[in-house]
Order: sequence, then structure tokens, then C-alpha cells
Amino acid sequence: MRRCSRIVVRGKVQGVLYRDFVKKHAEELKIEGTVQNSNDGAVVINACGSSEKFEDFIDVLYKGPPKSHVEAVAEEPITHERDFRGVFRIIGSK
Repeated sequence: MRRCSRIVVRGKVQGVLYRDFVKKHAEELKIEGTVQNSNDGAVVINACGSSEKFEDFIDVLYKGPPKSHVEAVAEEPITHERDFRGVFRIIGSK
């Protein structure tokens, strides 16, 4: 089964290579979607992948790269599956 969610990560997650970290692990787990910085200091992720791999992906988001400090990870299901064309991209700030 496939799972798609909008995920907002808060804490010290900008300026610490968090988006690169997310992209690397998303590709390893075969998760597709996008990651971008938000104007309020959060990182926003829209992602789809297999349910079992998605749980691993969420676990990775809580860890983050060494210089980050994740305070919260909020996940909201995406009701209409999006077509990310099988890739994971870093996109500009929101």
C-alpha cells in the first residue's frame, strides 16, 4: 500500500543541510516527492512511498543531520495522490 503525506519539520532544520539529508534518505528508501524550506524556519516535505518504507522515512526525519535539532515532525495525509514522477527533489523556499 502507498502512503502520501505533507510533513512539516520544525527546529534547527535550515542552514544545516537538512534538505540534502532528506533527499538522500528518500532516494535510498524509494520515496518520491519534494522538500523545501518554509519562510517560518520549518522544512516542508510532500512525499509518497510504500507504507513500510514510509515509517523508516519518518524515523529518519526525526534524526536529521548532525548539526540539526528536530523539535517536531507533523504529518498530514495527502488525500489526492500526487505524481512526483518517481523522483525526490529539493525545491526553492516557500
